Amino acid sequence: MPEEKLFGNHPFPPSEKRPIHIKGDLIKQFIYPDERPHFSDLNYLYVSTDKLTVGTWQLGPGGTYDPPDLHAGDEVYYVTEGVLTEHNPVLGEFMQVKKGEALLLPKDGYHKGYNFGQGIMHILYVIAPKIWLDQEPPMDFAGENMKMYKGPNNKKLPSYKPMGQWNNHGTTDDIGRWPVPGPKARKKPILFYHITEEKKLINVHGTKYPMLIKFFVSNDLVHMGEFILPAGGVGSRASEPDRHKGDCCLNIETGPITVFLTDSKKAYDVQEGEAMFIPEGVSYQLINYTGHMVKAIFSIAPGM
Repeated sequence: MPEEKLFGNHPFPPSEKRPIHIKGDLIKQFIYPDERPHFSDLNYLYVSTDKLTVGTWQLGPGGTYDPPDLHAGDEVYYVTEGVLTEHNPVLGEFMQVKKGEALLLPKDGYHKGYNFGQGIMHILYVIAPKIWLDQEPPMDFAGENMKMYKGPNNKKLPSYKPMGQWNNHGTTDDIGRWPVPGPKARKKPILFYHITEEKKLINVHGTKYPMLIKFFVSNDLVHMGEFILPAGGVGSRASEPDRHKGDCCLNIETGPITVFLTDSKKAYDVQEGEAMFIPEGVSYQLINYTGHMVKAIFSIAPGM
């Protein structure tokens, strides 16, 4: 695991937070779990504050991590490469999440990921408010108690009635309760929510200079989705100023994107694979100086 007390204090402790361009050595690497390297995934940690943790993890072909994981907050996955096969070992639920899709894993929901593809599977994730109750992951879920095809203890494990599918039609009023209200998502039995392209909550920021927003998840603990700026317009295409009621991490998927802090007048040219951390209450704009569409994956907690 990362050095002691990294979670909640990266790139600096809560009392010292400021905007910062996350690149190079500021992106920390570790494997999970480090007790079993043969059954682990490779992690890159961008940000971990008292409000949210943002990073990536990846598996090679045929890979999985063991034992199943769970968190002290809601977790959202965004698949950037490959196909994730995700297992809810309590329910015996499996789902496959493709590139460009997302998955909500509510707080205290055990989960386990597999890569059955022939290439690398890569996930961008956010967890809010805390990743674990302490600095160490849980190691208490016995493999024989995972419900799955011909699982050795299936007959001894609880049975559940058929689970209904969700098919919501979203509006602006659903910001803060998408795809379902947070408290409802955390009630047992805990379900996972697969957010395909059609199930993203679409919205627009700005009346004079509009920017497209696609929410994967928006609830009382965390918000994750896409900020999308096309090229062109009158001068450079830029979003209108915004500030959040929580910490924000912008991971650049298609870039570069210039992040302009409107109060300090500082600008950061953030490249693909890099991130920008913006603390609660700091005003900023996104500017596209390129000749193509740019996209940032935002992770914000707790409030937009």
